[in-house]
Amino acid sequence: METRMSQLSKYELEMLVTKLNEQKRKAEQHGNMSEVEVIIRKIAIAQSYLVDTSRFETGRFYQIDGEETRFELHFVNGVMGWGHFEGTVNEVAIPLALIQEEEE
Repeated sequence: METRMSQLSKYELEMLVTKLNEQKRKAEQHGNMSEVEVIIRKIAIAQSYLVDTSRFETGRFYQIDGEETRFELHFVNGVMGWGHFEGTVNEVAIPLALIQEEEE
């Protein structure tokens, strides 16, 4: 039975991210892009456990890695930030590691 990410120490999470980055590199070399995408998401989740949740404020806009539209944060639950992208009404969950301060 596999250990959950939430049960890993900071060191173990960092080692997991290193292992996943190696798996991603190998999948890229083999041209398996669907596997690469899955591994990228796993890396984002693992890195989210290392993020300080106190740096996020509800009702604020943030940038999301790889997205042009701003993201308004409604609340944080675990390692996910819930909110919506500007101009939409659908609430979505984003791994905290992907949520960045807006550039001014």
